[in-house]
Amino acid sequence: MVGLREQCRTFFWIGLTSYGGPAIVAQIRRVTVLKKKWLSEAEFEESLAFCQTLPGPIACQTAAHIGWRLHGGLGAFLALVFYDLPAFLLMLALSAAYFMFGQLPVVKAIFVGLGAVVVGIVADSILSMAKPALKDWRGLLILAGAAAGFFTRQPTLLVLLGSALVGLPLTWSLQPKLEAAHPAEGGVPRRKARAKTIGWVFLLGVLFSAAVLSSGLIIHDLPALGAAMTKVNLLAFGGGYTAIALMYQQTVESRGWLTPKEFVDGLALGQVTPGPVIMTSTFIGYRVGGIWGSLLATFCVFWPSALLLVLLAPEFERLKRIRAIAAMVRGLLAAFVAMLFFVLWQVAEASLTDLWTLEAALGALVLLRLKVAPGWIILAALVLSALFLRGQ
Repeated sequence: MVGLREQCRTFFWIGLTSYGGPAIVAQIRRVTVLKKKWLSEAEFEESLAFCQTLPGPIACQTAAHIGWRLHGGLGAFLALVFYDLPAFLLMLALSAAYFMFGQLPVVKAIFVGLGAVVVGIVADSILSMAKPALKDWRGLLILAGAAAGFFTRQPTLLVLLGSALVGLPLTWSLQPKLEAAHPAEGGVPRRKARAKTIGWVFLLGVLFSAAVLSSGLIIHDLPALGAAMTKVNLLAFGGGYTAIALMYQQTVESRGWLTPKEFVDGLALGQVTPGPVIMTSTFIGYRVGGIWGSLLATFCVFWPSALLLVLLAPEFERLKRIRAIAAMVRGLLAAFVAMLFFVLWQVAEASLTDLWTLEAALGALVLLRLKVAPGWIILAALVLSALFLRGQ
């Protein structure tokens, strides 16, 4: 039996040393399956498959589901907290430094290079998501409709809902038809355990809502920030960059809390730090409400989908057989690709200011397609930016 202390220590170390979405999932597998043997390969693949059907960052959800396997709901929440803690602390420190020293010439020059790299990273994420999301004319049709909605500034929720509903009839026949799941054994004890889980999730959900609403007593904009990050968390299917696209819509387009350039710089810092790129929420929160804003934004961008995971984990066998869910998720993925095109246009407009930055963005894209780790590309951008400044 794995102890809670060992679980927390292990996920803290993974969070401190892992970079880049798929690479983080591979690191979780390497540690929990191959090294520590906490679960079998089949169990890990089932956890990953379940987390890919849920909103929220896949690596974080996978860590939480492994914690749920080991210690139930408490294990899930502790795995999530300790996995995210290193990246949160680093991003909090970098955010404070950015808003304190960001106007210094050397810092501005560094972020010129980082901003160009971010353009390459967003372009690479579009290419990566296009393969699973745009398999045929149906995906392209949904993409075109969603792109028209985003580029004409239609409400984000309306575009996403429309894409999911259109995806339902268009891709229904493409979803595999699975045999009905056998009724779960366990009788009364299982039903009691299920009722207890629902009760706890409901209570924690109420406390979460109360915390977000009452945060306005500290800083006026915090409830709106919490609502925006909750929306990002619950609507982001398919990986971290779908969340980034939603963040841009919520914080730059809808609320105006950040300029496009500030958002690009925050995303660059999200690449510098270990852990999930969605930790950019800490930077956004700091911009809106200092340390309190960072805490609330980070909490809201992870907590709701974690509650959903704990609620639905016992029902995975039944959920994966519901064809309508898979069809609607496919429609959403196509819409997220369209949203990323819109974000690419915006960040490119803010970051590509001359020939040097254009070349840097293209170079970053080529290196990413060649599977060079983003950390090395960012390090090269830092060095080249400093040299570029010296040459001015």
